[in-house]
Amino acid sequence: MNYPAPVETVVVGIDGSKHALRAVRWAALEAASLDATLRLVYVMGSDDADRHENIDRAQHALHKAWKAVAAAHIDVKLESEILSGSPAERLAEESRRAAVVCVGDRGTHDTPDGPRGSTAVEVARKASGTVAIIRRTHREFDHRKWIVAVLDESASATAVLKAAEADSAWRDAPILMLEPWSHSGEPVDARHPVHAALERYLTAADNNHLESVTLAMPGHLSNLLRQSACIDQLVIVPGDDRELVAELTGDDMRRTLKGSDCTLLFVRPSRCASNDDVAAGQRNSIELLTAAQS
Repeated sequence: MNYPAPVETVVVGIDGSKHALRAVRWAALEAASLDATLRLVYVMGSDDADRHENIDRAQHALHKAWKAVAAAHIDVKLESEILSGSPAERLAEESRRAAVVCVGDRGTHDTPDGPRGSTAVEVARKASGTVAIIRRTHREFDHRKWIVAVLDESASATAVLKAAEADSAWRDAPILMLEPWSHSGEPVDARHPVHAALERYLTAADNNHLESVTLAMPGHLSNLLRQSACIDQLVIVPGDDRELVAELTGDDMRRTLKGSDCTLLFVRPSRCASNDDVAAGQRNSIELLTAAQS
């Protein structure tokens, strides 16, 4: 049996917090740039005592998120859903079917015994797909702020470069590319996909109006970001580099980026969900709120 190709979606976790609303606006722009559907997901605990009250709370939070998108005048397709379970686990599952899952850097569903932002950290570390931890203090993007792309020779490297190219183009922002080979003195295999893609990007005439710089990858990325958090708007890293993900989601880095506009994007090669995955997600949903209910 032939199934239709899945519609690309950008998922954003909604919990009623101001941080989630910031994530909604960021995710809406990302979805519009990808011509993707923006999917608003509220996850409520499966053991909540007053289910009806919590559904009402979820619907209210989703309505606020819909209004935030409308107020931003972003032309994007919208859908929303209430799910049951652990917020971090369900959002990590969503990443298997989404172009990116966006979460605010802090939220109301953070674990009581954990630090603020623990849900976002858990999603970033456990998800099999791409995750963005949104940290925004201003409504408008500053095109003078840098997009930092961390390149290596992993399976995610070309996806990192592609994401940096796309975001640089629609934000009209410069890219700072950090890579380990240009200054090492070691021979470089020009046939490697990431080397070939980087060479094409740097020599493309269409990109001449955008400033692009390559620098040697520092031993610890957090040291560089401590010095540049105020001038960076987005840091894109390979999501399959566990050590780097742990470094950027650690307590020290969260304190460094507090109050900045520096969003973290952990890119992983896209994975297509099976029909069983889609069906399971539908079975576990409590209800679907369609555009007609906005």
